[in-house]
This record gives sequence, structure tokens and C-alpha cells, in this order.
Amino acid sequence: MSTTTDGGALRSARPLTITHWREMSRNRTNFGVAILLPFFMAGVFLGMDKILHSTMGGPGPDFSALVVPIALCMLLTGTCMTLTAGPIAEYRQYGTLRILGTTPVSRGQFILTHLAVRVLLAIALSVLVGVLGVLLGISETVAVWRAFVIALPSSVLFLALGYFIGSIVGSGQAATNIATFTGLFFMFTSGVVLPLELLSDSAKRVLDFLPTSYFGDLLFWVTGGVQRYETTLDFAVLIGVAIVAVPLAVKTFHWEAAKN
Repeated sequence: MSTTTDGGALRSARPLTITHWREMSRNRTNFGVAILLPFFMAGVFLGMDKILHSTMGGPGPDFSALVVPIALCMLLTGTCMTLTAGPIAEYRQYGTLRILGTTPVSRGQFILTHLAVRVLLAIALSVLVGVLGVLLGISETVAVWRAFVIALPSSVLFLALGYFIGSIVGSGQAATNIATFTGLFFMFTSGVVLPLELLSDSAKRVLDFLPTSYFGDLLFWVTGGVQRYETTLDFAVLIGVAIVAVPLAVKTFHWEAAKN
């Protein structure tokens, strides 16, 4: 009996996974922004670095050191948080999760495949960024496996935040917008937008109190760049925040919207 049940679960996992992929990529604008904009921004920063080096007589800020970190930051927040919050809010808004209870698909399997699609996409894109960094000569070879390592706990954190936002916001578009602004907050407070040498000492002291700063520091670890903190401390803060975020997401998540 158990073997039959397991076989049925495996058979239904594939169409569920395909369904989740189609649902995630259905909104071409949101999907395109989450996937393509990080690579565009990385190209902008790489271009800025080339222009500055060709026009400045002396040494200037190294924007090439930001190329991989900003791409990773935007990809991880986009795929795991922005592309999660909107669909979850829509599921609840239109009663999709409630209707799920009338089908043979279990809720647990539905959630697991929903998460798996996003985790696999985040890992694949993170590794791709690491490979591109090596090919462009702006990252060490270790960037490839380090990007993979970073993607795992980061995916847990941002998926939890995506579920949290999708659970407390009643509209899919509103949830997407809030998740987008949350991603921008991570980007601007993690230190991946401006070279550290351009920041004042007071700004750096403020960043020391923000968990996002330690997340950004790990992104510089990926490339072998200059870090402000110990790598073990960075991982401890990232995992600690994820441990807090996951129960929060579980507690706030409801299968039905309030009006249902």
C-alpha cells in the first residue's frame, strides 16, 4: 500500500512541478524583471567600471567587485521572494488553496513542489552568475560552488519572507509590489550597490546593526572580495534570521483568505 502511495505521489509531482513553473512564469513582466533585470544591472556595473577606468587617471572605485554580488542579491530576492509572494496571495485571494482540498493532491505535496521550483531556479541562476563571474575574470573559480552554498540558506530565508508577505496581503499585485520593495531594501542595505570605500564611517556603523549587511558580506565572500566580517558570523546571522522567518511564515500562512 505504501509503495502504491509513494508511486502515485511521484507521478503527480511532475505535473504539479510543471504547473508551478507555468504559474510562476505566467506574468511575463514580473518574471522577466526577476530573472533578466539582475543580469542587466550586472552589465551596467561592469560597464561603469570599464568607463571609470578608461577616463580616470588614477585608481578609482572598483565597481567590478559589485557585479556578482548585486546580481546574486537581486536573483535570490526576486525568484524566492517576489515570485512567491504574489502567487501565494493570489491563491488565497481566489480560493485556489481552498479548492485544492477537493482534489487528490495533498496540501503538503502542493507546497513542496511550489517551493522546489523556486529553490532549483534560484540555485541554477546563482551558479550561472558564479560561472559568468569567473569567465569575465572578476571572480575566483571558487565563486561557482560558493554561489551554490549561498543559495541554499538564502532561498530558505526569502521563501519564508515571500510566504509571509503573501499570507498577510490580500492582493497578488500588492504582495508582489511589497516583496519588490523589500528586495530593494535588502539590496541597498546589504552594501552591494556602492563600493564600501564610498560610504562614510557613520553609514558603515549603521550597516553593522542590520542583518542585511551580513547577507551582503557573504555575497562578497562568493567572489573572493573584501569582507567586513568573519564568514562564520555572516552565515550565523543569515541562518539565524532564516530560523526566525520560517516559523513566522508558518504561523501567518492560511489556506484561505479572510473573506473565504
